[in-house]
Amino acid sequence: MNNAQKQEKRELFYLRAFLKRMEIEPQRTERGENPPDFYLVCGSVRIAVEITEYHSQRKGPGNHSWRMVEEAWQEIKALFVTKRQQYPALDEVHGFLYFKDLEMPSSGQYEEFVDELLKFGMSELNVLTEERTLYHCFPATYLLLNRYLKKMHLQKVGCHMTWGMASATYVGISEQELERAIFRKLKKPRPPRIDEYWLLIVSGTHMSQNIGLTGHEIFNNFTGVNKKIQASCFDKVIFFQYIYERILCWNRNKQWEQLKAARFSRDSLSNGQPPAGIP
Repeated sequence: MNNAQKQEKRELFYLRAFLKRMEIEPQRTERGENPPDFYLVCGSVRIAVEITEYHSQRKGPGNHSWRMVEEAWQEIKALFVTKRQQYPALDEVHGFLYFKDLEMPSSGQYEEFVDELLKFGMSELNVLTEERTLYHCFPATYLLLNRYLKKMHLQKVGCHMTWGMASATYVGISEQELERAIFRKLKKPRPPRIDEYWLLIVSGTHMSQNIGLTGHEIFNNFTGVNKKIQASCFDKVIFFQYIYERILCWNRNKQWEQLKAARFSRDSLSNGQPPAGIP
């Protein structure tokens, strides 16, 4: 599956989750010409939907982009999960990694880094217990672990778990961040033969996408970006916080309002997992 196909799969996943939360059941969902990404046919109403994912562009320790760090970690974790299948003895070992200033290995180092993690995990297998064992340094042969990791803990957990990394970032949204996320979309022309045109902004599961429970009143104070939205050809601009199933909506009559209050996504906690590429 190429990147375009992965993106389409991700967008369709989020669109379906949004429609379910809104209790909208279109007769048909059609792929658009980009723009738009999709058409929804609801009775006699034809709605064009353009989808974009919100990411904060703020930087973390070491001036590294949170988004780039998160995307690199997803690549490393996916490779790790695949390679760990060759080491069933590690199925009940959980690891947690702390990177130095959140600097990640380069893409060309992913495989070697994962190999070192697996090799080190196997070397420590016989001494691990249910209590966390903390490692601040590694034997000299583990070049990449020593270069990138500040520390790591390992423990036996008695179940199959995905390894994780420490991450934290600013939670909130500014007018500049919102405008940066959508300004290219606002310049797109209105598709022909439609009744409504929606811009769906998705806040996914990355920390860099999390704005917390920022009130819709804050969005109404973003006068500059709201003027640009008003001048665009969108009838509605919708901010969908997937992990909370919360929906904020701008339209030409009411400005920003909360359509659906926050609750944790039941789908994300059960079988409705995002497709590969969505952490």
